[in-house]
Amino acid sequence: MSELVPVNQYFKLVTLIYLLSGNFDVLIIYFSISVGIVFAQYDAVFKKYHKLSLSILKEFGFGVERVMETRILQEVESLNEELMNLNGRTFDPKWPITYAVSNVILNILFGNNFLKTHPKDLSTIVESCIGYFSNMDFSIEVAPFFRFLPVFRRKIDCMRKFNQNILNSIEAGINLIKSNNLSEPTFVGRFLEIEGADYIHQDLLYILRDLCLGGVEAVPTTLEWALVELANHSEIQNRFQKEIDEMVPGDRLPSLEDKQRLPYTEAVILETMRRHVIGPFYIRHTSFKETKVLDYDIPKGCQVNFD
Repeated sequence: MSELVPVNQYFKLVTLIYLLSGNFDVLIIYFSISVGIVFAQYDAVFKKYHKLSLSILKEFGFGVERVMETRILQEVESLNEELMNLNGRTFDPKWPITYAVSNVILNILFGNNFLKTHPKDLSTIVESCIGYFSNMDFSIEVAPFFRFLPVFRRKIDCMRKFNQNILNSIEAGINLIKSNNLSEPTFVGRFLEIEGADYIHQDLLYILRDLCLGGVEAVPTTLEWALVELANHSEIQNRFQKEIDEMVPGDRLPSLEDKQRLPYTEAVILETMRRHVIGPFYIRHTSFKETKVLDYDIPKGCQVNFD
């Protein structure tokens, strides 16, 4: 970490530059002003939606019915069947893993009915999220004038297109839930139930966008790195597999209830996440109190970038 850049005043200057140039959509793409939960500023709105989103997700992950685990295991079985059908042939695991993970998060957000009746929107969200990240370049955030250069202009145009595609497909999912009185539990349904008729639609859109981006990109990338690490360390792979075979009966898949009996498996997962950090260095952080890092004074409430 070579430099820490306080961006309180700088953020205001960048905002002014983009607003004067009529590029509000670029601000939404790179800064997500007052919307979403990932790139939003640390304020009362963020705290509200961060807490609300976590509480809803906990209902799916740690509720009595364990909805999230059930959906994950269903996708694991489907993915396993798809891989077995390859009969040992070589393949690129990126898209099978990406779609399997995406099905889980999109099922939670919009429900299984959305996956079945809107396959085009499903594909659009997945492919647009991948395209969004592949064109993301934080050089534009650090130096706004870069946007005038052709290579960065093209990246911004691609991100704008992918961002709009994601929002359009998310809109279709919201409309499906609002137009159907479905008993299936979904994130959108709970959000609308809690917030009521006066909910802010744009906030919901960008919260869902951020959850889609995280689910489609971060989790599959971590799984891909896990495959790479296990393939390159056969002794760890053998011990990893042995523990699962010994602790989990052969007639079922592992579940959260097996976690305490799988310490080595958990250690492998945590080490993979430690060695291949996906998100923290790409997202701005806010200091909770006045502090000093290296030779830099960081005031309380200051947004900080890692360079």
